[in-house]
Amino acid sequence: MKLKLLTVFLLLLLLSPLVLADEEENEYEAGYGGLAEAGVALIAVGVAYYALTKRKMMIVHRKSGEWGFEIKPEQPYLTVLGPITPMEIHHALTVAGSLLAFIHFISCGVYTGAAGLSGLGMGITLVLLNVSGFIGRYIYGRIARAVRKHEKRAAMRFVRALSYWKTIHIATTLLFVLFLVIHIAAVD
Repeated sequence: MKLKLLTVFLLLLLLSPLVLADEEENEYEAGYGGLAEAGVALIAVGVAYYALTKRKMMIVHRKSGEWGFEIKPEQPYLTVLGPITPMEIHHALTVAGSLLAFIHFISCGVYTGAAGLSGLGMGITLVLLNVSGFIGRYIYGRIARAVRKHEKRAAMRFVRALSYWKTIHIATTLLFVLFLVIHIAAVD
């Protein structure tokens, strides 16, 4: 866990000069659009990978000491081998993507008009999604701990909480997508 936090902190330190050095001629335009696009792409890949492996529709993830993949003609078509779980991949990609998108977000000084307001909505929603993700991770951990300790009541309580959490997390994700569509349409 400490290594993950250190990695995120170092990433922020490495990217912060980019934001500080940005001198926009027009205060209404945000810079670093390419970083935002890369960030949203990372978020999309993280969400898609987790969704596809969770449903085992096209991809199966198998825990292994080394990275690799196997292609099969039958469904699921792809087996990905790796030392970490799909949930950890989802977390890493969505947090990294959020950080990249925030560089674009904070480079704008004024949040007016459809582009600015939808960008502001996306920024707030990204914060909520990341906080929600960490809450979900906590709930998953509490379920696992309760099961290990054979505490059936506690496990059921956290399973119910997880059900509510999923509804909120998915709804917030859809809100982010709505803001993204509005933002892209307003910028072009």
